[in-house]
Order: sequence, then C-alpha cells, then structure tokens
Amino acid sequence: MSVLEEVLEEEYDRSVRLIQHMQSEIDALPKGSIRVRLIGGREYYYLNYRVADKVKSDYIRASEVDDIREKIERRKKLKEALKEQERACRQIERALGRAPHVE
Repeated sequence: MSVLEEVLEEEYDRSVRLIQHMQSEIDALPKGSIRVRLIGGREYYYLNYRVADKVKSDYIRASEVDDIREKIERRKKLKEALKEQERACRQIERALGRAPHVE
C-alpha cells in the first residue's frame, strides 16, 4: 500500500467517525421551528415539527425559547456540515476505488 493510500485510508476512517458523531448529535437536537400564538392577549411558544405525515406542536416555556432556538440553529448547521462531510467521504471512496459506504 502506498503512502497516499494510507493517508486516504486514515482520512476515510476519520471522516466516517465524524459522520457518525455528527449524526448522533443531530438526532439528540430538536427539529422543527418555533411558532408564537397569541391567546387571550398573551404569547405562547410552541415547537412545531413533523412526525410522519402529521405536524406536532409542543408547548415551550418562555424561559426555554432562546435555548431551543439555539439548538434548532445548531441542528441546521450540523446538517449542512454533515452533507459536506458525506460528500468528502464519497470522494475518498472513489479515490480508493471502493463501493460507497452505506449506514
């Protein structure tokens, strides 16, 4: 095995581990968006998200809204980074002449 192949193998292994780590973090973060409803002159916050074909709404305390917003934004950024990492992993697979990695 050449030095280049060894380096590509190491980078591929690192990339696969990073993808797995990113995916587990994404799975732990909330998905959806925050909606504000005005009921009786007061604002109430809800986390709206999809489960299969249905839209679910979970009440959020006003004190938790900023934290949930940050987590939703973190999830979006991680999903973008995950796509880029998966693209890089596919490039390494092609360079090594491997079949695509499937999880």
